Amino acid sequence: MYQTVVGLEIHIHLNTKSKAFCSCLAEFGDEPNTNVCPVCLGYPGVLPVLNEEALTQGYTVARALGCNLSQRTLFDRKNYFYPDMPKNYQITQFHDPVGRDGKIEFQAHDGTIKTIRIHDVHLEEDAGKMIHAGDMSLCDYNRAGYSLLEVVTEPDLTSGEDAEAFLLSFQRLVRYLGVSDGNMDEGSMKCDTNVSIRKAGEPLGTKVEIKNLNSTRFIKKAIEFETKRQATALETNQRIVQETRLWNENRDVTESMRSKEGSLDYRYFPEPDIPPFLPDAAFWAAVESRQVELPLARKHRLTAAFGLSREQGDFVAESRFMADFFEQAAKESGNGLAVANWLMGDVQKELNHFNLSLEASPLTPFRLAQLQKLLDSGRIHIKIAKQLLDAVFEQNKDPEVVMREKGLEAITTEEQLSPIVDKVFEAHATVVEAIKAGDARQKGFLVGQVMKATDGRAAPALVNSLLAKRLG
Repeated sequence: MYQTVVGLEIHIHLNTKSKAFCSCLAEFGDEPNTNVCPVCLGYPGVLPVLNEEALTQGYTVARALGCNLSQRTLFDRKNYFYPDMPKNYQITQFHDPVGRDGKIEFQAHDGTIKTIRIHDVHLEEDAGKMIHAGDMSLCDYNRAGYSLLEVVTEPDLTSGEDAEAFLLSFQRLVRYLGVSDGNMDEGSMKCDTNVSIRKAGEPLGTKVEIKNLNSTRFIKKAIEFETKRQATALETNQRIVQETRLWNENRDVTESMRSKEGSLDYRYFPEPDIPPFLPDAAFWAAVESRQVELPLARKHRLTAAFGLSREQGDFVAESRFMADFFEQAAKESGNGLAVANWLMGDVQKELNHFNLSLEASPLTPFRLAQLQKLLDSGRIHIKIAKQLLDAVFEQNKDPEVVMREKGLEAITTEEQLSPIVDKVFEAHATVVEAIKAGDARQKGFLVGQVMKATDGRAAPALVNSLLAKRLG
């Protein structure tokens, strides 16, 4: 029986307006080769200028990952030739990254809390984009020079499912910090996966790197396939080669790309055009000010504070905006469990119906809290509450305003309801007599008639109680 051993190399585009070493815009989706200049195109004699915001964001992530932060950080040149890297080298950090030796907890696929160690966090520039069209290959250099942060984990993961869970947790982390949108489909978060297998108690096996992974689902499937491929090779006395493989999403297999390079192949040496960066007190203060309560910690706190289920906790802590929204509405209403149910149920239906995000919707924490307080106080019942939620989205008004304008406040006393029941009994005397004679099936008809007469405002429990009294 073999054990799977997985380490990850995660790359994220940082949320900087300009590129890492020049003033070109870092905008996704612009026309090809419009955000370029002599610096990011690697013209002879140009000088890079470090984007301090990118460095601040890099240190912010390293701090959140529990790393030892560098008091002096340097840049290096990583030399290789490929058409998407116009300088024929990449400015990166090899000897002195922004952070080392971190660790962070995440919730594994089975719900257990596990810890993964972070080898290092380093800042670098991205390459351009290759577009293969028939027998031609086109280069778009808009992305060349983007501020790219690489997070390298230790080989602490043991399955494709856990790798997927960790990546989703990491994606949530960088979104909470506001340093990246983490959208894998747009290329702002990418991941290379190192996979090896071994028998229990044996040293680490030969690792294989898998590239071309642009979704957490593909990462999970690639690890599972590679585990089986390597196990089959060992069982048939074949040697596992250290190499780089690509994921073929059409065939669900990994395919050999090239032999794996080592650090010597890249001929790293210090970048001569960028001096060492020594953070000062103001820089450290800026990094510290950007720290937030981490997603897992916040989920645990909200779950405990408001008595949420695991599923509800996962939902409300999914994004920083959602967590803030939920916490404000829960505190304002005094009923966090009900707020979570609204957000997971009817609010999602409204958002889907109007094709809106919660951020762009007219629903606010105050309005959702007000809706729940009206419900808890008995001034409305659940059917009216749903009508008011519809009105919030359609009219962009507070629930209580809509309730008053439309006269939707619930009928909650016998004094209010009795005259209406009298009229219903009078209009349907035959049904009343039939029920008193033992035909209980027709009671639902009377309930419906009372609700119709009150435009749905009568509290259902009150209707049933009063009818029971009247009908004996």
